[in-house]
Amino acid sequence: MKYFISGLAALILLLNIETAQAVGPTYVKDSISVSTNWTKDNSPYVLQNDITVLKGAVLTIDPGVEVRFAVPTGGKPGSGPNLQIQGGLKAVGNSTSPISFSPAVAGSLWGAIFFSNSDPLNSVIQGCLIKGGRIVCSGSSPTITQSAIYGAKSGIEVFANSQPQIIGNKITANGYGVVLMADTASPVITSNEIYNNTYGFYLREFGTPNISGNKIYTNLKFNVLHYSAKPLSAPNNDFHSLDAQQIMRTIYDGAFNATLGRFNFMPYAGMPAGQTQQAVAAVPANTSVEKPKVQEEEFWGYGRPFDAMKMSNVDNDKKKPSSAVKILAVGATAVVTAVLLFL
Repeated sequence: MKYFISGLAALILLLNIETAQAVGPTYVKDSISVSTNWTKDNSPYVLQNDITVLKGAVLTIDPGVEVRFAVPTGGKPGSGPNLQIQGGLKAVGNSTSPISFSPAVAGSLWGAIFFSNSDPLNSVIQGCLIKGGRIVCSGSSPTITQSAIYGAKSGIEVFANSQPQIIGNKITANGYGVVLMADTASPVITSNEIYNNTYGFYLREFGTPNISGNKIYTNLKFNVLHYSAKPLSAPNNDFHSLDAQQIMRTIYDGAFNATLGRFNFMPYAGMPAGQTQQAVAAVPANTSVEKPKVQEEEFWGYGRPFDAMKMSNVDNDKKKPSSAVKILAVGATAVVTAVLLFL
């Protein structure tokens, strides 16, 4: 009995110590001017307004930390704050202890993890679950890998002078999976699964992107919207189809609209021997398809200079919700199965 009581006392002491160490939630409202570490013991971290990691500072987030984005005072669900990275962000989780970025109000949207001329060597997102918000690269080249990005208006947006490494992610249940918006946007996009978005890719302008080795499938309207007059070669992707003509019908490009360039998807995964691009190009796609209507004003950097403290106003100024948000309901299956995204 003496040993039992001693053991019980030790267990109670241990539980008390662990409880004392877990001091979260931690509310964040001030910019980060010196290198800072967010720990699991102080989790969740609740961003109450736009937060900027200033030049020279690096925010390091430990595995298992939860970061939540609250609706700002006077705001509404969907106008949540943004995490702007001018310095560095090292958010490195793993399959057993992912780092999560999510809205504080269930079912709402927040803004973005916005890399703005950030330090590329200290800009890493790995092993993260990013729900309800987007990643934006403006003059920045972060590494984004082994993460799930889902349930937002867009997954990843790449703007001017950005060459991010987007590798091995699952991008699903968004309005737009990946967006390229500048002729100096040259990301490496490989080994990702891009599925169950309204549109997998929206390619407005681009430099020399590397889009290869991805699985691009079952995006609800088109796997690819190629809106540039320039052609683009994107070989060795898997469209979950061996029929080149069927694949072509999931890509809106010059086959539908003669003013646009072609998205050359050949060779593709499983392509039959003897298949040629010329043979497919000679077969017209369904020309009765109406040109998709893209609301470019929804993209953070489009047509307006960046101002970290005004980004949340972009959604507030809209007179009606975007049709892209409907993906949150349509893609419910993908969101419900988020626990499987790392499998």
